[in-house]
Amino acid sequence: MTLIRRIPLKVWISVILIVGLATYVLLNLETGPLNQRTASTETLPSPGAIKVEPGPAELPSNFQTIAETNVLQLKFDSKTGHFQVHDKRNGNVWYSYPDPEDWLVEKQQGTWRNHLRSPVMFRYIDLTGKISQPKESNLLEEQGTLENVQLIDGGFRLTFSMPSKEIEIPIEVKIENDSVVTRIIDSGVKEGKLSLLWVRLYPFFGAEHSEGQEGYLFIPDGSGALIPYIQDSTNVNRVYQEPVYGIDISFAVNNDIASRKTVKMPVFGAKSYDKAYLAVIEDGAEYVEIIGSPSGVFSGYNWITAQQNYRQSYRQVTNRAKNRSFITYNKDFRFDSDRVVRYILLDKPKANYVGMGERYRQYLMDAYGLQKLQAKDKLPMLVSLIGAERERGLVTDRYLPSTTTSDAMKIVQRLYGLGVENMIVNYVGWQEGGYSNFGAPLKVDKRLGGDTGMKQFVQFANTLDIPVLLQTNYLQNDGNVAGFNDKRHGLRDLGGSVLKSRGRNSFTLVSAGYVNTFLDKEIKYFKDLGVAGASFEGIGNWVNSDFNTNFPSSREGTRELQQNILKQFKDAGLKVWGIESNFFVLQSADGMIALEDDYSYDSFSSQAVPFAQIALHGLVPYTSQFSNERQEFRKQFLHDLEYGSNPSYVFMYENGEDLKYALELHYFSPSFSDWETTAVAEYQELNEVLGDVQDQFIVNHRTLAPEVKETTYSNGKRIIVNYGTEPYRNGNIVVGPMDYRVIRGG
Repeated sequence: MTLIRRIPLKVWISVILIVGLATYVLLNLETGPLNQRTASTETLPSPGAIKVEPGPAELPSNFQTIAETNVLQLKFDSKTGHFQVHDKRNGNVWYSYPDPEDWLVEKQQGTWRNHLRSPVMFRYIDLTGKISQPKESNLLEEQGTLENVQLIDGGFRLTFSMPSKEIEIPIEVKIENDSVVTRIIDSGVKEGKLSLLWVRLYPFFGAEHSEGQEGYLFIPDGSGALIPYIQDSTNVNRVYQEPVYGIDISFAVNNDIASRKTVKMPVFGAKSYDKAYLAVIEDGAEYVEIIGSPSGVFSGYNWITAQQNYRQSYRQVTNRAKNRSFITYNKDFRFDSDRVVRYILLDKPKANYVGMGERYRQYLMDAYGLQKLQAKDKLPMLVSLIGAERERGLVTDRYLPSTTTSDAMKIVQRLYGLGVENMIVNYVGWQEGGYSNFGAPLKVDKRLGGDTGMKQFVQFANTLDIPVLLQTNYLQNDGNVAGFNDKRHGLRDLGGSVLKSRGRNSFTLVSAGYVNTFLDKEIKYFKDLGVAGASFEGIGNWVNSDFNTNFPSSREGTRELQQNILKQFKDAGLKVWGIESNFFVLQSADGMIALEDDYSYDSFSSQAVPFAQIALHGLVPYTSQFSNERQEFRKQFLHDLEYGSNPSYVFMYENGEDLKYALELHYFSPSFSDWETTAVAEYQELNEVLGDVQDQFIVNHRTLAPEVKETTYSNGKRIIVNYGTEPYRNGNIVVGPMDYRVIRGG
């Protein structure tokens, strides 16, 4: 029945378009169509108020070709501000509004029906003094107009004007190669009595009903996850909504804690039939929340968009001693930044999450200059060594030495002698006072061997061609490190409060700008020790606005500060490894520690996919969690094989029980003597499987059967993993339960 219904509807719409096109040609024989060569200086008349009409005319229909690339053709409707993009490679047509084929069966009415048709939605609030609640509206509801409509090179520019709300939002839309690029021009955004909270520009680009297809929304949850298109979905209130780069703690209220995995990658996407796009949030990603709405929530359409936030509520303290405060917005403070989203349209053979990951890989290579790895013969194993930690005491903290520099030498020598010849050592808790003594600058604790011991260990490691990294955390401070003063150097929220970390222990969060005051000294110290580089907690991970008047910074500015800190290390010849980092560190990163490889298990998500790994494998080495911290050892070993993760262990030389009551480090089983044999055996097995694909791209990933996955590399090598309890069989290929099989390329 679905096919019978949809074909006549397509034909009917095609007839209307042909008739409309013929009429348009007859009316424009003298002037001819506008084109990209002449459009850059031409101004179109403003169409006035957009008229709301019933029936099929509700959706735009008067499109005119205004720009072309070798791949795409852009058509624009100057009456509504909507556009279409025609893909020359395959005939696909993309709409800036919901798919018109489904419009006649769309059941949503009222305001949300206007939301679906409008090119822009927005939320606003009255902050002029009286109590007010935020409200949502759109261009059609406000009977808005299109002002200053212009054709520019590659596209068009216009302003959405809502006189009833005294709000104006200027935008641009262009096509570039295989991409549609939308921009909100911040300098032209105008507010009157009312204050903008957020804007959604063309929120229903590529929106589709579920009927008759197996599509999905791609969300950057963990390594990536899919929200499948489900027909007759009973989902009525569950949507995906997460801020890019996590919560801005300077605006956190009511003890906000992320309920899902933090968004590390500023991307999202959608697949419908044999069409798919990947959206990359470029300018203003720090102020974006990604909204993914399955069918059955707000309408019959599946849609996903970048919600551009302009204000956030915050806690204003009125009596700190009595912990009194209230939640409010600041009318005079608005997030300033152009908002740019690039929609990359994929060709039919790549219209899936693998194609999205591959295209993001190319984007990262173009944006950050990433190049293919120059790999060694053997797979590298990350070995994190715990120097020392602290335990809370009645009077003073107890120092817990775990791995001295001479102990570290013994561990490395032992592993190397057993065949682990390619290692990267990450030394944790090396600084004075142990791991929980956050801050800088600090020297190597004398109880571990001091500077002399560290230099000797590094020199020994260098003879084996093993780099040594020192793990650092510059964005927390316990208040006693190197003259740190929380009132002068601490991160402050919009209400003026100095912010503390949330957890078992309280540490002051540090202004990113303060790090620059000691960075030259820190880099020199690392160089003097001879270490290869540093691994970074905090930097590259926590992105917050800062209202400390000594080091004021927007969230965007904080991201730029952190990128610059990493770049200074890189420029000094030091290696840079990120720990649970956002992808903006990739402009300097030599590796990624604890890259996400799972998702948040929301009720509307169906599965995790290795999108992040597809994007990075062959460019940047990465690990997952520590192997000796796995909860399901065999299953997560297989998961590392599926996702192409390098082996990673955390060790301490002394008894791991000593860390049972430590302040911050709470590893389950880090004793080297307990894991030596297992670690060597696992390394040898992983090296056999993944050693020859270190520098290869992941070119395919698919589900062969329930609980059976296959990963394919660019050299043709395939790895099939069976998580099930029964053997998987396909011809002469048999994979036992909780096992894997390698199929060589060629």
